[in-house]
Amino acid sequence: MDPTEAQIREIERQLYTSAQAQWNEVWRSHRWEFQVLRWCLGDPALRTRILRFIDCLPALTDARDVIRHLREYFPEREGRLPAALRLGLAATRPSLLTAPAVAAATRRVATGMARLFLAGATLEDAAGPLRQMETSGFRITVDLLGETTVSQAEADRYTTSYLELIQRWSSSLASPVHLSLKLSSLAFPFDPIDPEAAWRQAAPRLKSIFQATLDKGGFLNIDMEQYSLRDLTLLLTQRLLEEYFPSASSIGVVIQAYLKDSEEVTRRFIQWAKQRGTPITVRLVRGAYWDSEVIQARQREWPCPVYTEKRETDACFERLTDLLLENHPHVRIAVATHNLRSIARAIVRSRQLKVPQERWECQVLYGVNEAVHRAVLRFGVPVRVYTPIGELIPGMAYLVRRILENTSQTSFLAAGLIPAEELSYEL
Repeated sequence: MDPTEAQIREIERQLYTSAQAQWNEVWRSHRWEFQVLRWCLGDPALRTRILRFIDCLPALTDARDVIRHLREYFPEREGRLPAALRLGLAATRPSLLTAPAVAAATRRVATGMARLFLAGATLEDAAGPLRQMETSGFRITVDLLGETTVSQAEADRYTTSYLELIQRWSSSLASPVHLSLKLSSLAFPFDPIDPEAAWRQAAPRLKSIFQATLDKGGFLNIDMEQYSLRDLTLLLTQRLLEEYFPSASSIGVVIQAYLKDSEEVTRRFIQWAKQRGTPITVRLVRGAYWDSEVIQARQREWPCPVYTEKRETDACFERLTDLLLENHPHVRIAVATHNLRSIARAIVRSRQLKVPQERWECQVLYGVNEAVHRAVLRFGVPVRVYTPIGELIPGMAYLVRRILENTSQTSFLAAGLIPAEELSYEL
C-alpha cells in the first residue's frame, strides 16, 4: 500500500474510534429530538409528507388550519402520527377547545427538530449554544437565515440585520466576529446576465457589512449558491477587494468540488490571489445543489455542470484539497466536510506539505453528527461550526426546502442520529 494511503487510513481509523466513543454522550444530550427525527425519517413516504407539512407550518397562524393540514397530510386511517398527536387529533374538531392544544403540540415537535440544526432565533437567543461551543474549543461562523431577496427593501433589511448582528456580537460572544452570507441576499435582481447591475446593487451593502466586520477585527465568508451564480459571486468578491479593500485578508469564498470545472476555477483563483499578494480563505465543499443542477440541465438540454457519480466528486475534493494545501502561502483552506476520510487526508497532506496550523481548519455543520466534530477537535485540528440562526419554525421550513430540493440531503437530518460509519451527508 502507498505510504500516504496507509497514513490516511490509520488516521481515519483513529477518528472513527474517537467518534464512536463520543456517540453515546451525544445521543443522551439529544435523546428526545433524535427519537422524533427517527420517526420522521423511518418511512420514506411519510418523510416527504412530514417535510412538506413543516414547510407550510409557518404560514398556518390559526389552530384550525394546523388541524386541517394535519388531517390532510396524515389521514387518521393510516395511524402514522405519534400516539399523543394521533389521539389528540382524533378527539379534535376545528371548533373544539382541543384544537389549540394539538396545534401547540405540533409546533413544539417542529421547534424541537429545528433546535437541533438552528442555534436560536436571534444572536442573543443563540448565545448559550454558541458560548458553549467556544468554551469547548470550537470556532464558529454564523449565517442569518431568510436570505431570499425579492426586492430592494428586503435587501436593505437583510443588510441592516447583519450590521446589527456585528454590533451586538461582542456583547454575546468572546471570539471575533465571523459571518457567512450569500451575495444574492444583497441585490435584486442578482443576475449573471447583467453583472454591472448586480455590482451596483450589491456593492454598497457588501462594502458596509465588510467594513463593519473589519472594524470589529472579524471575518466575512461569501457563501456559494447555484452554478449559474458561481462566476458572478467570485467576480464581485474579487472586485470588492480590488476596488475597496486591496490589502484585506479577512474574507473567504467557496469552491464546490461537485462542479466539473472546479479545478480550473480554483487554479485561476489561486493565480489571482498570488498576483494580489494577500492571502484569502477558500472553503472547500462538495456542494448542496446537485439535484436541482442536474434537473435544470436536463430541462434546458444544457451540459450537466456537476459530476453525476459521487466517487468523481470525492476524487475532485481530494485533488482540490491537495491543490489548496500546496498553495498555502497564497490561500488559507477550510476543509468543509463530515467525511472522515476527507478529514484524514487533509491532516496527512498538511503534515507532508508542512502547512502551518493557522493556514487551515476543518468546518462542520451545526447539529450534524457532533461526535465527528468532537473527534476531529480532540485530534488537534481546529474545527469551525457553521451555525445558522433565525426564527425556528420558519428556519426549519427553510432547511426542509433545501432537503426537498436535494433528495440526497435527507441524510443531513439523519446525520444527527446515526453512528459515524453510516454517515453519508457531505457539507
